[in-house]
Amino acid sequence: MRHCILWCGLLWSVVLIAQPRAELSFLFGGSAYLGDLQQADLLPDTDRYQFAPGVRFGLPVGYQFQVRAGIQYAKYDGSDQFSDDVIRQMRDFSFNGSLVEGSAQLVWEPFAKRRYPETGGYKSIISPYLFAGVGLSSYKRTTRYGIPGVDGFPDPIQEDINTDESPVVVFPIGGGFRVDLSKSLSLGLELGGRKTLTDQLDGVSNAGKSDTDDWYVVGGVTVSYRWSTPDYDRDGFLDAFDACPQRAGVDYAAGCPDSDGDGLPDDEDTCPYQAGKLEARGCPDSDFDLVPDFIDECPDYPGSLGAKGCPDADGDGLKDDADMCPNCPAFNGISGCPDTDKDGIEDSRDRCPNLPGTSEGEGCPYTDMDRDGVADEDDNCPEVAGSKLLGGCPDTDGDGLVDGEDKCPELVGERENGGCPAVSEEIKEALAFVTEAVQFESGSDRLKNTSTEKLDELVAILEQHPYYHLEISGHTDSRGNDAANLRLSKARAEACYNYLESKGVDVGRLQHEGYGETKPIASNATTEGRRKNRRVNFDLFVP
Repeated sequence: MRHCILWCGLLWSVVLIAQPRAELSFLFGGSAYLGDLQQADLLPDTDRYQFAPGVRFGLPVGYQFQVRAGIQYAKYDGSDQFSDDVIRQMRDFSFNGSLVEGSAQLVWEPFAKRRYPETGGYKSIISPYLFAGVGLSSYKRTTRYGIPGVDGFPDPIQEDINTDESPVVVFPIGGGFRVDLSKSLSLGLELGGRKTLTDQLDGVSNAGKSDTDDWYVVGGVTVSYRWSTPDYDRDGFLDAFDACPQRAGVDYAAGCPDSDGDGLPDDEDTCPYQAGKLEARGCPDSDFDLVPDFIDECPDYPGSLGAKGCPDADGDGLKDDADMCPNCPAFNGISGCPDTDKDGIEDSRDRCPNLPGTSEGEGCPYTDMDRDGVADEDDNCPEVAGSKLLGGCPDTDGDGLVDGEDKCPELVGERENGGCPAVSEEIKEALAFVTEAVQFESGSDRLKNTSTEKLDELVAILEQHPYYHLEISGHTDSRGNDAANLRLSKARAEACYNYLESKGVDVGRLQHEGYGETKPIASNATTEGRRKNRRVNFDLFVP
């Protein structure tokens, strides 16, 4: 609002410039010349002034300035006989001339605003003024250069005779004062000099002081008539431009009143008789929060309009001392806390903040004992929190197999392996090496000493992978009695089983069986084939 008033003030200054007021003035006085044929450093004698009428038309620029244009007529003359210098008297130069001047001038009348007091109306004053400007003068003159010699005039005089610089640029400067006889009419006195850009006003330059330009002086009595439009409330604002023509006002309010002087017009001021702040609609605002004191419930503490002038940190319109969540805006909540689904249960207590629910369902539209977001009626594991994708059952290791079906619930595994990790290639190679390296005494189930070291490696593998079980299977070649071969294969498998048990392996993870010669892996027709068929296999599996 303050910016608005400043701009309004500028606007009305422009209005004052452009308002339909004008002034016509006449000058009745005399003129005289200052130059080479005038006594040096002295103003002309009063008897040397000649009649010089002028007319000017002016337009105001604000209260103190006026731009005026005028036409001035002047006659002037000069002679060496006016000088106290005997030599110049003997030279006996003289001239007479006239000119017409057209000029534009800026007039400064410093006390002119006193004609329009702030209380309104009009007041007659005695007002001094100064002026300066620029113009053109067209002159004519006749110069007499004394008696020529036998060879005519000397060169300097001849050059002056041949020189004519009219028209010439002039610079009017001067001052005066005037007395108001009425709101429209005034009388005054004015005196001004004209600095010309020529030394040929008198026709004497090269034959005189060629480095000094000529001047002329104009002065006299002025009569001025000023036009203006009505100002009913006498506040200095013309009715045509007065926003409140029936009530005296001030300039920054476009002619409307501002009773408390706070910069806001009474028509826009909520507290027109109590000075206040523009931002607070013209009313007092002790805590500078832009909420007027008369509606501010916390006038000593800055707040917001929505909270009636009290502090409201989250800006939700609820003052902080009544806001259960003062730093969390809750435009749709209760007690100042958010309630996104508007079910009467704040988000902080609502298990389904985006779905309207009931207090029995803790903000959800259904009961959910394990609070996993799956309604009990649809939850395959209603007492254990789980995943919606798995029907409400948990999957601790996230391998897509619910814990109840996962043999390794805390290890990411494969479905075909019961949820446990697959046997690595490294372990498979180790098992194949143990199978190859475990050997028995010929035709016996007694382990060779070198075989126990390999079985110890198998113990380490089982300890590192507690979720695996081990199947031990014994096999023989085709030589000998079938029944004897079957008994030998079972005895050898059992021997390995017993050794692993002796090393602390849980027997619940072990199973053994003998198959005799029924599962050969090579031909029994060759020595190498029969050697491969005589073996004990070790296979890890998940039960």
